Amino acid sequence: MPAQTTPEPKAPRIFASSVIAGGAGKTQATVNLAVEAAGRGWKVGVADFDPQRTASHILGYQDPPNGQPTIFDVLQGNNRLEEAVVPARYRIGAGDKDSAFRNIPNLDLILGTPEMADAEVNLGLDPAGVLWLQNVLDEQMPEGRWDVLFFDCGPTLGILLLSIAMVGPEIIGCVADEFKYIIGLQDLEDTLERGRKKFRRFGFKTEVQHILATNIPLNAEGEVRRSGGAVTDDAMKAIRDNEDWNPMLLPIIRRKQRFKDTIVKQRPLRFLDPRNEALEDIAAVVDALGLKRLNSTRKR
Repeated sequence: MPAQTTPEPKAPRIFASSVIAGGAGKTQATVNLAVEAAGRGWKVGVADFDPQRTASHILGYQDPPNGQPTIFDVLQGNNRLEEAVVPARYRIGAGDKDSAFRNIPNLDLILGTPEMADAEVNLGLDPAGVLWLQNVLDEQMPEGRWDVLFFDCGPTLGILLLSIAMVGPEIIGCVADEFKYIIGLQDLEDTLERGRKKFRRFGFKTEVQHILATNIPLNAEGEVRRSGGAVTDDAMKAIRDNEDWNPMLLPIIRRKQRFKDTIVKQRPLRFLDPRNEALEDIAAVVDALGLKRLNSTRKR
């Protein structure tokens, strides 16, 4: 009788959201896409690489709890990856005790910290700094814990981004309602191209694979509302007229004030306003990313 073999565990699919200019809705998109995927039954992790740590704040952690390791401690080599993982949660009451929050099923957070502002310097001083995250994931990834990882990158195009790109994620270039984001998208592509040339021998192949437009004024038919800003319309036209970019454009996420409220309330949109029409946009993006529903019902 042939010997039974255990199949190799499947590596999680990784998405990395990046933008050079703030205000593009990158973190909001990252968090709410992760919540939607978790609600569909996927085991999801959000890694907060942005020193502003907005993802960590929305998911229930204004500051790292005392003694709790963060992604920066992993970068420093002081802690292992799994030690920086906390349950993602949302606020249900006042105060900072655990009872003021409710955990989100299927969703973990790799905790962020303002110290990630020093990551560029730390990695730059290490000759193998660009390989940092690759080594961590190769050696410390908890087996079978996650199906999908969402990386919320900081607003830089330096060695930290290249270290993240080295692991081969699907890069999501985020744009919003101003032309500066179109320029930033080109800068992102140029940075990755330089990375491919410089680190080809290490297997660096990452390119922008998706473009996500957020905070876009849409009309009732889901089309860009020019009265909401001619600049927005022109920016979207620049993407759609680009033969390389247009196929990468994901469904648009419309402008909604409630997105800003999620930061103040520490409640992702699903739990803050479960009937908000922007949730349909988020679901459409998750569909476009191929993360179909694994469970039978949506839990609000």
